[in-house]
Amino acid sequence: MKRREPALPMLIMDLISSSKEEMTTDDGYVRTSFVSITGARMFRVSISGILMDMTDIGSDGSPIYRLRVADPTGGVTFTVGRYSPDLQKKVPRLRTTYPVLVVGKVTSFTSKSGEEVITLNPEMIREISKDERSMWNLLASRDALARMWKLEGRGPLPGRWMEVPQPEVPRGGEEVEEKAKGILRDTLRFLNRSVFSREIDQISRRPRQQEGAGSDPLEEYENVVLDMINELDRGNGTRWDDLVDHVDRNRFSRDIVEEVVSALLDKGLVYEPVLGYLKAI
Repeated sequence: MKRREPALPMLIMDLISSSKEEMTTDDGYVRTSFVSITGARMFRVSISGILMDMTDIGSDGSPIYRLRVADPTGGVTFTVGRYSPDLQKKVPRLRTTYPVLVVGKVTSFTSKSGEEVITLNPEMIREISKDERSMWNLLASRDALARMWKLEGRGPLPGRWMEVPQPEVPRGGEEVEEKAKGILRDTLRFLNRSVFSREIDQISRRPRQQEGAGSDPLEEYENVVLDMINELDRGNGTRWDDLVDHVDRNRFSRDIVEEVVSALLDKGLVYEPVLGYLKAI
């Protein structure tokens, strides 16, 4: 059973400065991953920023949209075309200069000058509020800082509960470290102060759980997610996109739901009858 990779919240400069690596799985399958300068092994990511530009570079009747999204650290350009028909219909309704959240698979291509360019194949794009943009940038900053602390041997970041995938060979060196710290400084400088203060206050009030003690903090959500999947199942399983829409409408945390679905797949309580569909056992 193929597990759906979680979409890691990433800052754009950390994403586009990554390097491509091939890794061999236990069953001998070779997978391509991307390793960021802060030490994340990436397959799928979520980025949040301002939609700076949207241009139709396709032909009549077959639009191909080229979009550019920028956060405080940099910008990334990607396209949406006929291979993503649902997304292709939604893109014209997006407004430039408004904040957006983008989830997609990390990929790369070789430019005309021979340079390898890191980008993504979007799976979801939606407009968000300024506060939501600040929160997503804060999550990405927190994750990056947690990875850096781990690579430096400083232990877990306070309030941090989700493990992040690490590369086999950590990135290092003074130049890389300084660039990573610069990415964090640039982001924190632009965060909405009320959002930042509220998150810090919640972390300070949260009791620290001793390592190895207590239960998995995600288990309490498993029955809720199973109920969602059963509720949306019309016989052939629940479309992942329908589950995401349901999560957004009910103001659940999409990050938590993705992690819970991955855990349910691992436990055999949910399976994928076909790609993009989920069904409870």
